Amino acid sequence: MASFIKFALVGCLNTGITIGTYSLLTYLNINYIIANVIGYSLGTLNSYIWNKNWVFKSKQEHKKVLFKFITVNLLTLGFNTLFLYLLVDKFHGSKFISQLLVTAVGLVINFSLNKIWTFKEENSNG
Repeated sequence: MASFIKFALVGCLNTGITIGTYSLLTYLNINYIIANVIGYSLGTLNSYIWNKNWVFKSKQEHKKVLFKFITVNLLTLGFNTLFLYLLVDKFHGSKFISQLLVTAVGLVINFSLNKIWTFKEENSNG
């Protein structure tokens, strides 16, 4: 439970970076999908640093963890982007509210995959 609380705190910071960037870029008339990808990417960079070193304290090889982390975040970004598109373009939802909804669901997906795969310490006993 402690790791989820730490993950959620980091997630709040990441969400602030993601939503802040998204809001600024859409305000500047950048396409909302492009704004989503840029904002999510900046949040992901922040997330990697904090999750590797503070939340999960991974001692795994950097390249291996980074590969897994990028994979999980690309899956989460794909989910976020697809559902953001559906909510905004197909269901005519608010760009901002839709972004908040997909971010909340993405948080749960991202935490689960990172905990069970990315930052799971390998058993050295074979």
